[in-house]
Amino acid sequence: MKRNPGKKRKQQLIQVWSYDQTIKALPYLLEVIRSLRENYLAMQFANHRLNKISQRKERPDRSAFIAKQEAQIDSETASSKYSQDVAELESMGIFIASPGNGVVAIPFIEEEQLAWFILELYHEDHVVGWRYQSDPLDTRRAILPKHKVVT
Repeated sequence: MKRNPGKKRKQQLIQVWSYDQTIKALPYLLEVIRSLRENYLAMQFANHRLNKISQRKERPDRSAFIAKQEAQIDSETASSKYSQDVAELESMGIFIASPGNGVVAIPFIEEEQLAWFILELYHEDHVVGWRYQSDPLDTRRAILPKHKVVT
């Protein structure tokens, strides 16, 4: 598929963070990421339960109808809460890498290139490394003293 040469690409502004800003916001970020993970897993579980109920071959009775309705409500509730958490992180310019594992990427600039601090909910250091935008997704570069400079 070719781009339309007369049409300009939209540029998206990204809020970039410093290491210091990331560390200062860490308690709040961890709470939002924890909520994101819990709501993501609840949504997955509710959707799985709803699919399981819907795939039953036998004719549904009253309890099956009630179970299906409860599963739909649970799914909608969890999905709504998850969407709120996603919106909260996106409003701060944070990318969700793996909601089930509690991994997010926080944008910053390194040598005039877009880069990402990798924050993992269940790692003891939480900020586990960084990667350039152009790096493979599983790349983790070490946080160096130059990143920790207070701005």
